Amino acid sequence: MEMTMLSPALGVEISGVDLSQPLEAHTSALLRLAFTEHHLVLLRDQTLDDAAQIGFATLFGPISHRGAFMKQRDFTHVSNVREDGILGGGVLHFHSDHTFFRHPLKAICLYAIEVPEEGGDTLFSNVVMAHDRLTDAMRARLENRRSLQLFDYTGDYNRRTLAEDAPEDAPRCWHSLTRTDDAGREVLFMHAHTTAAIEGLSHEEADTLMDELVTVIADPAIGYRHQWRPGDILIWNNITLQHARTDFDPSQPRTLRRVPIAVNEAQARDETATAP
Repeated sequence: MEMTMLSPALGVEISGVDLSQPLEAHTSALLRLAFTEHHLVLLRDQTLDDAAQIGFATLFGPISHRGAFMKQRDFTHVSNVREDGILGGGVLHFHSDHTFFRHPLKAICLYAIEVPEEGGDTLFSNVVMAHDRLTDAMRARLENRRSLQLFDYTGDYNRRTLAEDAPEDAPRCWHSLTRTDDAGREVLFMHAHTTAAIEGLSHEEADTLMDELVTVIADPAIGYRHQWRPGDILIWNNITLQHARTDFDPSQPRTLRRVPIAVNEAQARDETATAP
């Protein structure tokens, strides 16, 4: 079992592990440690059915069944060619998943089944480092300030939805713009894609603040760009990292199997939190 850093900011590639076979206890422990320390773990050249991927993903926590696509499933497909595929095409901006619930996902596990010849890369940003890079003046602006995170499952996934435009049953939750993760690291918790409002700011003021913070988050110096190959499996920390997707030719098939991971069993259940 060998480890190679993927970038100075985040991520480690692990070789010498076959996830289609049962893992020994010390291997599982090392995988979890690598996840905690490096935020993202990559293994390449894996041949995995859904059961094997689920077995790997659940080393890090229970499967989350929240959201419109996961009620009766243990996984979904991010795909532009499958009839049951979700989020199949186009650009996705930097975000973390399920910020519009009280407890965002702990982690996300993706396994590449088929990928385009180019494009469709997944970008990652270390938002612990983003928080560290904020000026004292910006930290003062964010202190004790919250954002309303909201998502319209029936709308355009690439368009930010404001509260006045969202259905009443759209999941939503207020979150602090900074938070501490399980390891005690300070995190910039601003997600422009799902931010419907920022407490105490007009829409125009909120837009200006978000633009400033997006610039910090999108800096490649605190990121990693993953170019997918079939057989790649990634699991990453959904709190300390944000992810995005580059565009690709829609005529090129792209299918990845996705397993979402909750913090604990209680949070794996459907736990919707509304704005106060």
